[in-house]
Amino acid sequence: MVIGPAGGAHSAARGRISASSQDDTFAGHLHFDETTAPVLVTDFDVSAYTRRGTTRLPVDTTLQATQEPLSAAARTALGVLQRLESSALTESRAMLATATGHEARITAFLATWLVDRHWQSRALRDLLTGDHPVDRPQPQNRLPPLRALRRVHVDRVQPLLSPVWTALAGEAVAAGHMARMAIQEASLQAGLVAISRQLSGEARRAVEAVIERHDAAVDFFTSEAIARITRSRREAATARLVLSLTSPFDGGGTADADTRAALAVLGADPRDRAALRGARFEITRLLPGPDLPDPFFSSLPRTGA
Repeated sequence: MVIGPAGGAHSAARGRISASSQDDTFAGHLHFDETTAPVLVTDFDVSAYTRRGTTRLPVDTTLQATQEPLSAAARTALGVLQRLESSALTESRAMLATATGHEARITAFLATWLVDRHWQSRALRDLLTGDHPVDRPQPQNRLPPLRALRRVHVDRVQPLLSPVWTALAGEAVAAGHMARMAIQEASLQAGLVAISRQLSGEARRAVEAVIERHDAAVDFFTSEAIARITRSRREAATARLVLSLTSPFDGGGTADADTRAALAVLGADPRDRAALRGARFEITRLLPGPDLPDPFFSSLPRTGA
């Protein structure tokens, strides 16, 4: 058995070049041509990542309660990052319902990544609520009506449209999904680094643990995205289309009413603004066409960035 172009298990004959024939004549084997993308394998070791396992990131809420409380601005920013962390299930559903779900390396990675993101989200929630079973961090501002409709679209309409994506984009849609997640993961990590500078004690230690846990996801999604975008113009164009539909800061495609307020806090320092912009530019610089700005980042001041 070998891994076929879409990532699933197929007959070993698929993709093998016949030793007895150098032309396209069928000789008991199927041949790759320009319509069949070869299996993509980057340097990231998915097997080692899945074997590593994942565990809860403990937060000593008792100790934190005795230390300096979080400022209102820090709570707003952490709340947005926490909700973005918790959007992993919706993001993975959008990926797995399309041809991206046929890629074995991606699905294997997502199985562990989902658990990682759950515990990362839980750690940030513990900082905000002391692990209270009811008092969960919610947006302070209300979503505009159009944004609220977007939530309905993501929950009820988007799953029905996934087959359309598969039919139109085929395997190229994976490039868009990898590009979106590369930006989201790198932005999350940059945002957490920014907020950690404003924390101390147990809160800072816990956030730094979440930052470190993001390393693997940033490496995987970035390498997958770049490899796909640079190997074909079709995949690059598909990635641009996916990124133009919703911001990676819209977790699961659903807007957070506090995102702009959070970015004002996270981007207060010039080096953090640069890091947040760099997280996006690492991918968008490779896309065809003019610069593809993010609507949220346009509100950040450029002075000193």
